[in-house]
Amino acid sequence: MSVSSPRPNPSTVRIPLQRDGGAFEDDTDYELSDSALQPAVHFVGENSNPATSPQAGKLDPETQALFHQRLRICCLVAALPFSVFFVSSVSGFIELFGRPVVGWTGVFLSGSVFALLLAVASALWRIPSVPEVGLRVLEIAIFGAMGLFFAYWSFALLTADILRADIMTDGVGAYRQEQYAVLAAALIVHFNWFALIVFHGVLVPNSLARGAGVVAAMIFAALVVDGITVGLHEPTYRNKWVLLSVALTILPTAAGLAVFGTAKTAELREEVQVAKQAVRELGQYRLRRKLGQGGMGEVYLAEHALLKRPCAVKRIHPKFLNSVEQVKRFEREVQTTAQLRHPNTVEIFDYGRAEDGTFYYVMEYLPGLSLEEIVNRHGPLRPERAVHLIRQVCGALREAHRLGLIHRDIKPSNIVVLPDGSPHDQVKLVDFGLVQTLADEPDPEAKITRDGLIVGTPEYMSPEQAQGMGLDERSDLFSLGSVLYFLLTGREAFHRENPVKTLLAVVNEEPVPVQRIIPFVPDDLAAVVDRCLTKPLDQRFAKATDLDAALAHCACAADWTPAAAAVWWERHPNTDSSGTDLNSLPIKDA
Repeated sequence: MSVSSPRPNPSTVRIPLQRDGGAFEDDTDYELSDSALQPAVHFVGENSNPATSPQAGKLDPETQALFHQRLRICCLVAALPFSVFFVSSVSGFIELFGRPVVGWTGVFLSGSVFALLLAVASALWRIPSVPEVGLRVLEIAIFGAMGLFFAYWSFALLTADILRADIMTDGVGAYRQEQYAVLAAALIVHFNWFALIVFHGVLVPNSLARGAGVVAAMIFAALVVDGITVGLHEPTYRNKWVLLSVALTILPTAAGLAVFGTAKTAELREEVQVAKQAVRELGQYRLRRKLGQGGMGEVYLAEHALLKRPCAVKRIHPKFLNSVEQVKRFEREVQTTAQLRHPNTVEIFDYGRAEDGTFYYVMEYLPGLSLEEIVNRHGPLRPERAVHLIRQVCGALREAHRLGLIHRDIKPSNIVVLPDGSPHDQVKLVDFGLVQTLADEPDPEAKITRDGLIVGTPEYMSPEQAQGMGLDERSDLFSLGSVLYFLLTGREAFHRENPVKTLLAVVNEEPVPVQRIIPFVPDDLAAVVDRCLTKPLDQRFAKATDLDAALAHCACAADWTPAAAAVWWERHPNTDSSGTDLNSLPIKDA
């Protein structure tokens, strides 16, 4: 179903009777996402190509977004030490990083890496989404540049003249001073390799094989530099075992931490993917897109695994799985709706329980607009169209009332209009989550005393519903009259600053006459609205058939034709609708 609201609207609320206002708990109304049917991103499912699975290196959308964020953070964090390297290489205030040790080449490399890190961080900040291939290129550039600098700096430091004993000191202890100098230099350069290796392993999402390959490449580069310095520099050669012991202590430790971090991240990614796949599959149905959610359940656009036809799946929210009362209410909703066969009532296809115990049911997907959407987007309806639509709702209620069912939540967002159908501009009444049978609650006051709650949508409640009294068909007809008022005027008849004041208005106040708001509303139609919204029960329409007959006798009733409906939908296409082509709707996160 596609029933969303582009502006704040009265939510279905559960209102404690003893309170004067404040926050109210959302119960059954569905606040639908504005992006419910926007282009989706790919999710690796059971039919995916193994070559694109997480194990093969293909990142799911969430991991790719995390990768993007981590690369940006990595650049910003690494920029700090490289700014110190650059400033020190120019000024020489830290001797080991000074130009006498690293030379102009070191100045150029540290400055270039620093500039690269800032440039990449800025680009990743400005560009919200980068393809995985682009992120991998940036990863190679960033860590490759840092690795190149560390390789050069390791070579420069391990071959620097400051390590020579005859330069540092004279006399006894010169050899030991040289040994200490080589040890200090070895610790410093290998700690930088340690930081680089662990930094990559922890921050960059990879498959285990790729992560291990990157670690091996970095360790190989570090050992090659060590070997070259031993062969070219006498002090380093004389203390080669010191250098080797440092390398064989620090580098394997870094490798172990990096590989463990990569493996753990890959394992968590796989577990998350499996969990998401389980969430998106309910029996034979694959959830394609979340359409909305409320206090008790969630609605998804889905498809049957074999039939490949679109449908809407409503499942109880996981937090209510252990609530016997909520599960019974959910089961009652599907059982009630399944009894209804009227063409203007949403059709139930199936129901069942998932492996985790989640109860769900499947209904037809309605790629149309709710009355709330139509009015909010395009303004009040022409009187003849309002009559055409409300008469169809009367048909749906006629069947429900005949079966002893009171909807209790008639409102514009629960009435969907389809661009195609029979008749044109076909209406579907949805969401029977608050339905009540006429045989329920023989003592209505007992329910209020027990629960302390009234359920419904304040702006569209009947006076008796607002007071917690017993309900019959006339309550739904009052609510439908409020919907008709909204269609003709573009505003709710009883809306006030908060739900409590709205309920008081429903019980005690008369709405502004529709003709005072929209003067061209015909007199006979305005009279129908007034009779629907009268407070005394015996003055309202007694049955849905009575209201239907009154609307049929309105002079404008025959003026809305299939041709007029076709023209309207052509001028106001439902761009939020996906129709039946689910190939354009890859599975997306709930």
